Amino acid sequence: MLNELKDWIQAVLPEYTYFRGQWVDTEANATKFVASIHRGGGPMPDVDVRRPRFRLILLGPRIHPVTGTDGRQFAEQVEQNMEALMQATLGDSLPCGAASVRISEPLGPGYTTENRAWVSADLQIIF
Repeated sequence: MLNELKDWIQAVLPEYTYFRGQWVDTEANATKFVASIHRGGGPMPDVDVRRPRFRLILLGPRIHPVTGTDGRQFAEQVEQNMEALMQATLGDSLPCGAASVRISEPLGPGYTTENRAWVSADLQIIF
């Protein structure tokens, strides 16, 4: 299910580099947008209904690809990207054959010690 969720998020936000779980900050991805998807468990199935939870963290580049300055200026863009994903949960194209997707209000923006702007949200897939 994690791969199907990643594919769905990637269809909405193709400009991101995706990681299952924690990402590794390297020089190769210093100028890239990063999405980190974490499985979060969920309640026990009720009859035949499953509700797995995931946490999605969107991060801006650590270094601006053109100016070489730190990536704090990408906070607004990362927030807008999370909003685009929130709007996609209201549409007809849902991941993994889900009946619906619930997404929390985003947390952030914040900044990593490497100056990456980040926003996170929790998703619950119901099917």
